[in-house]
Amino acid sequence: MKKKFGETKIGSFLAKVAPDVLDTVGESFPPVKVLSSLFGRELIVTPEQQQQFDQLLADYELNELREHNANTADARDMQKIALGQDDKFSKRFLYYIAAGSLLFGFAYIFFITFSEIPESNQRFADTILGVVIATIITTIYNFFFGSSKGSKDKDNNIIKH
Repeated sequence: MKKKFGETKIGSFLAKVAPDVLDTVGESFPPVKVLSSLFGRELIVTPEQQQQFDQLLADYELNELREHNANTADARDMQKIALGQDDKFSKRFLYYIAAGSLLFGFAYIFFITFSEIPESNQRFADTILGVVIATIITTIYNFFFGSSKGSKDKDNNIIKH
């Protein structure tokens, strides 16, 4: 069972030093950027407290990264099991869904680029375009080919601290 955010090391620290921040996030596990911006806003802390917060934040981010990587590993392990089956559809399902999603994404990008979009639908079309590029296409490429070198450098930087 996962701990509540207030029971984590960083949650306990915030309860003592910045209870307003803990009240703001509640029991949710906020992203690191949210925690960092909430802690730095109108809060007077000693240099030692800031250093402790930075270390706890780095540990928190590293834990988030580990959980994300474990989730990705679970998905890849599931695919390994699927590849061991005799049923060709089950064996290739991930490839079918990835190919279909990429085809949809590229077709939408082509349509958006070369079609006339009514002015009243422009924001809607742009929002969907952002979702297609940032979520669908990027996630599929990251699953099959891994993350970018910049992300690996960031991971290494977090581990060093």
